Amino acid sequence: MASGVKVVGASVAPAPAHEHSDEQAEAPERIAPGGLAAAPVSRPEAARRGGARRRVGVVVLGALAVLGLAGTVGFGLAWAGLHSRLSGEAQARSAARSFVVDLTNFDAKTVDADFRAITSMATGPFSSQAQKFFNSAIRQDLQRALASSRGQIRSMYVQSYGTGQATVYAVVDQLYVNDKITTPQTDVLRLVVTMSQVAGRWKVADVTVLQGPALSSGSARSAHGG
Repeated sequence: MASGVKVVGASVAPAPAHEHSDEQAEAPERIAPGGLAAAPVSRPEAARRGGARRRVGVVVLGALAVLGLAGTVGFGLAWAGLHSRLSGEAQARSAARSFVVDLTNFDAKTVDADFRAITSMATGPFSSQAQKFFNSAIRQDLQRALASSRGQIRSMYVQSYGTGQATVYAVVDQLYVNDKITTPQTDVLRLVVTMSQVAGRWKVADVTVLQGPALSSGSARSAHGG
């Protein structure tokens, strides 16, 4: 037949591989949620966003490091303050213990040395009180009466503590005897000792007797039969 006859079923030759329509050459649009087309993100913009995220991460890590350092410094300072306080309380309590032991433990042979130790620990208001109470007349009365005292600390703790100041509460079981009584007498002595730090040394600034023989010459004479 002449040209122009169409053969049914004949295949159409495919277009060359390098030939594409305009629609095929265009990048497909990305559809964002809600049906809105999202603009494609270029590589430079993605790099900028990644760099910004890294900078934020560095800033956050730096802030956490600073906060961690500040917390460490704060903890160190708090620990140092607590250690200093506990050390000061222990020293004040130890000095108060020495005072109470000397105050409640003596006999006719040691009264001079014991009372000298007591007055050497005195400062402030108690210094003048000690000079009057533990005078030579009281010592002679105790020596003539063969007075003897034995005190055992039942409990002792620091009531309050501040810079250079502390108050110590003590309970003492005291046993005393003299030539005027036939059997030893017992007593419970409760007192508050106010301590002051003088030139790095804890001293007794005041003594308050809550129970037991009062710190007066009359009470001392009565208690020890002077």
